Amino acid sequence: MRFPLFPLKIGLAVFVPVLAALLVGLFGGSRLTALADRAHELETVRLPRADLAGTVERRLLLAAQAVRNYALNDDREALERAKKELAQAADALHAAREAAGRPGMESLATEAQKIGMFLDAYKKATEASVGANERVAADRTALTEAADGFTAAAKTYAEWKTAQWDKELAAKYPQPAPLRLHAQRLKTIRAAMAIGTEPKLAAADARAARDPALLAAALPRLDAAEALLRELKGSDDDNKHVAPVFSALAAYRQAIATLLTDWEALRGTGRQILKAERAALSAGNDLGGGSLTEAAGEATSLDTTLSRARIGLMVVSWGVTVIGLTFAVLAAMVLGMPVRRCAAFARDLSVGRVTETLIADSHDEVGVLAASLREMARRIGKRLAR
Repeated sequence: MRFPLFPLKIGLAVFVPVLAALLVGLFGGSRLTALADRAHELETVRLPRADLAGTVERRLLLAAQAVRNYALNDDREALERAKKELAQAADALHAAREAAGRPGMESLATEAQKIGMFLDAYKKATEASVGANERVAADRTALTEAADGFTAAAKTYAEWKTAQWDKELAAKYPQPAPLRLHAQRLKTIRAAMAIGTEPKLAAADARAARDPALLAAALPRLDAAEALLRELKGSDDDNKHVAPVFSALAAYRQAIATLLTDWEALRGTGRQILKAERAALSAGNDLGGGSLTEAAGEATSLDTTLSRARIGLMVVSWGVTVIGLTFAVLAAMVLGMPVRRCAAFARDLSVGRVTETLIADSHDEVGVLAASLREMARRIGKRLAR
C-alpha cells in the first residue's frame, strides 16, 4: 500500500497558510502582551510613584514659599503655613513608605528614607531660621532702645550744661571764658547726638534693603561720637555728668554688634535652608523614579508603540492574507492541473478518442492514476487495432 502523498500535499497546502496565520497571531499576541505589561506597570507603578513624588515636591515648594515669605516679611501666618505644608509633606512621605510594600515599588523605601533625611534637615534649618529671625527682631528693638537711651543721656547732659550756661550768664558779672567753654561743650554734645542717630537710620535702611553691610558701614560713626565725648571730660562734675553718656554709647555699640552677629547667623540659616530645600526638592523629584513629565512621556511612548504595533499587525495580516491567497491559487493550479488532465483524458476515452498523451509525472496517487489511464488507453488501442 502506497503512502497517501496527494492528501499530504493537500494538507500541506492548507497547513502552510494556517501556520503562517498562527505565527502572526502568536507574534501579535506577544506584542500586545508586552504592551499590556508596560501599561500595567505604568498604571500601578510609574504613575503612583510620580504622583507621590509630585505631592511631596508640591508640598515642599509651598513650604519653601511660605518660609521665604516669613523670612522676608516676618509674617507669622506664613510661618504657620510653612509648618502645615511641611507636615503634609511628611504625611505624603509616610504614604510613600507604605507604598514601598506594593509589588514593583520596593525601591521607594530607600528613596523615602533619603528624602526623609533631607526633610528633617529642612525642618531643622527652618526652625533655626525662626529662632535666628526672632533674635534679630529682638536685637533691632534693643538697638532702637539703645539709640534712644544714648539720645536721652546726651540730652540730659545738654540740659545740665545749658543750665550751667544760664547760671553763668545770669551772674552780675559773667565771665567770657566759662561761657565760651559751656557753649563749646553744648555744641560738642549736640554734634555727638547728631552722629549717634546715623547708625539708627542706617539700621532702618539695612532692614529695608536686607543688607547688614549698610549698618556695619555706619558703626565707625560711633567712634567719632566717642571722640567728641572725650572732649567733654574736664572737671569731676563734668566727668560725672558725661559718664552716663559714655555708658549709653557703649550699650548702643554693643546692641549694633549683637544685631550684626545675629543677622549674619540668620543669613547663615538662610543658606542652610536654601541648601536643604534644594536637596529635599531634588530628592522629591527622584522619589517616584521620574517626574510626572517622565511618566507622561512613558504614556506617550506607550501610545506610539501601540499605534505602530496595530499598524504593523494590520500590514502583516494583509500580507499573510495576500500571500495565503496566492499560495492557495498556486496550490490549486499545481495540484489541480494533473487531475484535470486525467479527467480530460478519461472523457476522451469515453467517447472513443484514444491517445497515449497524458502529461502527469508526479509520484503520488495522481501519477499512478495517469499511468493507469495511459495503460488503459494503450490496451484499448491495441484491441481496436485488431
